[in-house]
Amino acid sequence: MEGIRTPEFKKELEVAKSIALKAGEIMLKYYDVNVDQQVEAKADQSRVTIADKEINRFVIEELARHFPSDAVIGEEESTGEYGMGRRWICDPVDGTESFIARAGRSMFSLGLVIDGKPVLGVALNPVTGKLFEATKNHGSYCNGERINVSKNIEGGQVGVSDKVRKAATPPEYVKKLVGFGFEPMSFNGAVNKACLVASGEFVGNLQVSAKNYDIAAAHIIVEEAGGKVTGYDGRELDYSRPFRSAIISNGLVHEKLMECIKE
Repeated sequence: MEGIRTPEFKKELEVAKSIALKAGEIMLKYYDVNVDQQVEAKADQSRVTIADKEINRFVIEELARHFPSDAVIGEEESTGEYGMGRRWICDPVDGTESFIARAGRSMFSLGLVIDGKPVLGVALNPVTGKLFEATKNHGSYCNGERINVSKNIEGGQVGVSDKVRKAATPPEYVKKLVGFGFEPMSFNGAVNKACLVASGEFVGNLQVSAKNYDIAAAHIIVEEAGGKVTGYDGRELDYSRPFRSAIISNGLVHEKLMECIKE
C-alpha cells in the first residue's frame, strides 16, 4: 500500500522519496565500522562527517535537476536563503553524534515548505528501514502504512535533548516533566524523536535548540498524523526565517509541555 499523494505534490513526493532512499544508501556505506567517516569539527564545535556533506551535495544536485527554480536550504550547504516561495529544507544526517557512534537513531530528512509553511516531508532511518512520508491534508505514513499519534492525555514518554544526559543537574523543564508524570527520553536525533511522536510511541518532544532543518520534514509528518508542532510560545513556526526550539506533541499534552518550559 502506497501513501496517498496529493495531485499537486505527486512528483515532489516521488522525487523526495527517491532522494531519501539514495541518501540512506550513502549513510549505510559510512555506517560500516571499517569505513572512515572523516569526522570534522565545525565552527560551533558540533561534528560533521563525509556522509553529511556527500548527501547534502546529492540533494542539491537532484533537486536542481527536477525543480531548478526551487531553493535548497541544507545544514551543510545551501543554494538560497530563507524567504517566501518554495524552499526545500534538508538535514542530510540528523543525529550526527548517533551516526558517528553507529547507534541506529540517525535519519535523513527533507521537507518542502511554501511561503514558510511545510507541505511535504520525508524522513528515513536506513538502519531500521523505516521511511516516513506526509503531504498536506493527506495523512502520514510509515512504509506505506497510515500512522497516528497516541491518544494519551497524561503521562507517556517525551523526547528531550541529549545534552540532558551530560548535565550535572537536570534542567528545570526536565524536572517539571517528571512532576507532570512524563518520562523524559534523552538521546541524539531530533527527527527520530519527532517520528516517534508521529507513530504514537512518544507523546511529545521538546526541541530546546532545534533549527529549521531539524523540524521541517518532521513537522508535516507529525501534523498529518494528528499531532501539533509550535514554537515554545505556542505560535505557529515560520520557516521563511530561521528559528530556534519547538514543541512537538500528540496535541493532547501540548499545553502541559508548554507549562514545562515556561520560566
